[in-house]
Amino acid sequence: MAEIWRAEQMRGFTKSFLHLHGERSRDDEMRRRLEADPMDAEANKHFGEKIRLSNVQAQYERMMEEYPESMGRVLMLYIAVEINGKPLQVFVDSGAQSTIMSSECADRLGLLHLVDERFEGVAVGVGTGKILGRIHCVEFGIGGALLPCTLTVMDSEQGLGDKNMDVLLGLDMLKRHRCRIDLGSNSLVIPVGGGGGAAPTTIEAPFLHEKDLDTAKGGTRGFDAERENAELMAARMKAEEEEDNGGDGAMDVDEDKKPAAAGGEEKKDDGGGSS
Repeated sequence: MAEIWRAEQMRGFTKSFLHLHGERSRDDEMRRRLEADPMDAEANKHFGEKIRLSNVQAQYERMMEEYPESMGRVLMLYIAVEINGKPLQVFVDSGAQSTIMSSECADRLGLLHLVDERFEGVAVGVGTGKILGRIHCVEFGIGGALLPCTLTVMDSEQGLGDKNMDVLLGLDMLKRHRCRIDLGSNSLVIPVGGGGGAAPTTIEAPFLHEKDLDTAKGGTRGFDAERENAELMAARMKAEEEEDNGGDGAMDVDEDKKPAAAGGEEKKDDGGGSS
């Protein structure tokens, strides 16, 4: 382990040195070109990019100092419901036009025979998916209340975008039941009752925490640290092997830029909601 650590340290030091040396050599060259011709387009572009990157870094440091929570991963909104007496985690997506269930989930819950195939078609949003039909009335058990919902059933292989998502509670049912997404109480607030002049009561379906969600849904339930570390190490070794086989030190400098350019992006996927 000590030998591996020393080798990694030397490797990192060498790459950092080559990168810094290349940057300084490039700056010196561009500076000489500017002195010879203040209107040199390439030299002006080079230093303009350095100024831009400096401003980006200053913003990043400010956010890390003043608003570090904005750099964290945002957990999507899931609530726990019961359908046909079976527990289910439902993704709340006010950006989706319709409430959607995967065909695999409908089959698991014993609802697939209720699909009205007259409503089959194609959903178009972030991607496209095949609509198998519609189930006109399914009762969602939430906090002791039963909420009738209409479901659009989509092919599990080409439907929700995320095969780990069973049900997506869309804007149609959120508006129908006058639901309110309350991030202050971290819950979905639903008014119930209120007939005959009586004031409606409300139920709150708390949004699930990371510990309640599987890793496939962005949570930590079922997380295996040893497996994840092994996969990460294997991916790192593969990347280093490909980099070593790629060529000389100049290419190594270019490779160093890739993580900085791509590191801020997060996986997105929010269920591919619109239909």
